[in-house]
Amino acid sequence: MAAAAQARRAAAAPRSQEEPERLQARPAARGAPQARARAAQRARLTRVFVVFVICITVLAVGRVALSFAVVQKTVQTAAVVREERQLSSQNAQLAETLAQLGSTVRIRHIAETQLGLVDADHVQYLRVAKGARLAKVALRP
Repeated sequence: MAAAAQARRAAAAPRSQEEPERLQARPAARGAPQARARAAQRARLTRVFVVFVICITVLAVGRVALSFAVVQKTVQTAAVVREERQLSSQNAQLAETLAQLGSTVRIRHIAETQLGLVDADHVQYLRVAKGARLAKVALRP
């Protein structure tokens, strides 16, 4: 205790200018808390960096998948357009064939050559009397 009181008195007493200032030896500061803080900060930065890299990777994979999907849809669209053009061409050919098959000249030729039909030489009209019944008209030669 006496030593502590003497140290207090020496600290409180004014120093003379002649006496050089002495540095008291201080215990060495422990670096462990700072080292732990730095290590924790490094760990946080590493975690943030890893999360950032994972996010970038996910975005890149998503971008590639989206590009692949667009290319697939483009190929499918091209196939549908090609099929539509082919069907339009086939439809035009069928319309032309229908027009040829339905022409009156062709039908007349088939009627005369294959079926043996001929044009009528004379036309006979039937006249029905006003009071006549249909049964009587049907029996007429």
